[in-house]
Amino acid sequence: MTILGIDPGSVVTGIGVVVRSGRDVRLAYGDCLRAPVSEPFEKRLLYLHDALDTYLKAHPADEVSIEAPFYGANVQTLMKMCHARGCLLAAVARHGIPVFEYAPREIKKAVVGNGNASKEQVAFMVKQALRGGDFKEDWSLDVTDAIATALCRAHRASFAPEDGKVTGTMTLADRLVAAGAPPEAARRVGRGVR
Repeated sequence: MTILGIDPGSVVTGIGVVVRSGRDVRLAYGDCLRAPVSEPFEKRLLYLHDALDTYLKAHPADEVSIEAPFYGANVQTLMKMCHARGCLLAAVARHGIPVFEYAPREIKKAVVGNGNASKEQVAFMVKQALRGGDFKEDWSLDVTDAIATALCRAHRASFAPEDGKVTGTMTLADRLVAAGAPPEAARRVGRGVR
């Protein structure tokens, strides 16, 4: 199974591809889609859509794993990232590829074991997990985050129910944390506790 991981951004979008065979996972590809910063925002969005569409035509994937949006301190940055996600997801939808969405904390926990890990810790663990692959030392954190997103999906897929039916990748608590809620409050709401 080929899994494309996407770390969306309005200027730089990381993409990483892993191939899962049973419980073995190997790195297949990593790179960035870099929209021209001199172009107006809507042209950058079109570039990201077209670049991913072109990539998927040449390199089909079985599944796509993408980082869920999360509320940050800067609402403008969040909105731009959400626009970029929408363009990227439209390109994926054109190819009919199933999409799985994971909160940043869930990705970090799957790869590092700690939902509060730094991007550098994620990059280190991605490198350790994919030893012997075509890992490039000069990859940006956007690429390693995308690979981590694909690894998260590979890990979750290996523990999917035997009937293959996926009931959802994020709980209500996960979605609340992704939106910026404190984890303990999100868990209380998820359990129905006031």
